[in-house]
Amino acid sequence: MPPISFSENEAIAIFFACQALQYFGSLPFDESAAAAVHKFYHYLPEDVKEQIEQLRNKVVIWNPYRSMDSACLQTPLQAIMRKSVVTITYKSDEGQTVRDIQPIGLYSSEGYWYCPAFCHLRRTYRLFRADRILSSHLNEEVAYREEYNRSVFEWITPDLAYSEQITLVAKLTPVGVRQLESNVWFGSHIELHEDGGGTLRKRIPVKKLTFFTDMIWALGEAATITEPLEAVHYIRQKVERVRLQYL
Repeated sequence: MPPISFSENEAIAIFFACQALQYFGSLPFDESAAAAVHKFYHYLPEDVKEQIEQLRNKVVIWNPYRSMDSACLQTPLQAIMRKSVVTITYKSDEGQTVRDIQPIGLYSSEGYWYCPAFCHLRRTYRLFRADRILSSHLNEEVAYREEYNRSVFEWITPDLAYSEQITLVAKLTPVGVRQLESNVWFGSHIELHEDGGGTLRKRIPVKKLTFFTDMIWALGEAATITEPLEAVHYIRQKVERVRLQYL
């Protein structure tokens, strides 16, 4: 098979896309990613290398650096490839639990790695933050179930569709629009206004109200929730707790 050739722009794009992985605190590929970038760079034509050197400190695909044990990523990745179940020790706000999960995939957001999976303990799909997985190992004694296998892009969609729904509405300033337009949950649910602001209107599961409200709360003055009243009351309680901290 003849070697694969790339145009100058293609080679530069691939190099910087791969190099972006170095900004993650941990990767599910161990040291392989860095080695792959080094080998790819080594075999590039000299003129392309020169172009890359000119751009090396000028183009950065940055992610917040959050350090974690790479094993918490490698084991779920192995389970996905081998179609296996993983036994994990997981630390949540309620404490530590040991549970068997069938990982669906891995994705990164804001520097954190997440693993959506079917949880045999809760008998439903759950989202696990990888840095909260204290230990993990493949468990061949628990059968892999093909019916639990979903796309990482739509792992929760079927369940949300059958949950009791409520409409979340928030007024956004232009700053709020800019902060939310790339948000995977909210981006496609923003109605833009002529002044650059917008209105967020999204149907959400009632049981996930605080989850979505907390994301709007993080925008501060750039967003104001108007519906539902439960979300407004929840925000008022948070505001009061913060006010009391500064008395």
